[in-house]
Amino acid sequence: MARTDDTAREEIVYYSKKVHASGLVCATDGNLSYRLDQDRFLITPSGVRKEDVSGEMLLVMNMEGAVLEGEGRPSTEYKLHREVYRQRPDVTAVIHAHPPKAVAFTIAGKRLNTGLLPECVVALGNVPLAPYALPGTEELPRSMAELICLSDVVLLARHGSVTVGSSLGEAFKKLEKLEHCAQIQLYAELLGGPQPFSTREISDLEGLRGHYGISNRTMPFREV
Repeated sequence: MARTDDTAREEIVYYSKKVHASGLVCATDGNLSYRLDQDRFLITPSGVRKEDVSGEMLLVMNMEGAVLEGEGRPSTEYKLHREVYRQRPDVTAVIHAHPPKAVAFTIAGKRLNTGLLPECVVALGNVPLAPYALPGTEELPRSMAELICLSDVVLLARHGSVTVGSSLGEAFKKLEKLEHCAQIQLYAELLGGPQPFSTREISDLEGLRGHYGISNRTMPFREV
C-alpha cells in the first residue's frame, strides 16, 4: 500500500476525530480501517469513542480475523471491513458510520434519492440499500457483499453506511456527501416534496464524471 503503518495510523486517528466532530457517529459507534497489504488491515478498537482514538489503540488484523498487533478488542464490525477488502482489491480504506439523516430514511421505509443534486449524481450515483442484518454478526457483511462490488457507498438498513476509497479522505468525502444529500432531501420534503431530474438530465450528469476526474464505482439510476 502507498501508506506506511505509521501514516496509516495517523490517517485513521485524524478521520476518526472528523467523523465524530461531524456528527456522523456518536458514543462508541462506527469504525474505520486501512488496508496495509494483501493480508493485513489496521482497525479502530471496540468500545472507544472516535473522538478519543489514538494511534496506540489501533489493532492490526489479518484476513482470517486474528489480531496480529495491539491490545484490547478490535471493532465488533471487523467482519464487515474484512468482507469489503475481500470483495474489492482496489479499496484501501473503509469507514462504517451512522449518519443520522441518511439512516432515518431507512427507518422510515423511504428511499434516499441521491439523484436530486448534481454533485450527488456525479459523485455517489444511485446508492444501494442493504437489508437489515444483526450488527456484529456474519449476517451484516453478507447483507452488503454484492452491493459493495457495485458501489463505493452502501446504506445499511436501520444501521448506518459503508463508504470506501483509495484513502480515508476519499471514503470520508463520500460519507459527508451522503449525509448532505439526505439533509437536503429532508428539507425538500418539508417544502412540499423534491422535484426529480429528468432521465436525460441524469444521463447528462453521469456523463460529467470523466470531466471531473471521478472514477468512483457507482450504480446507474436506471437500476432504482
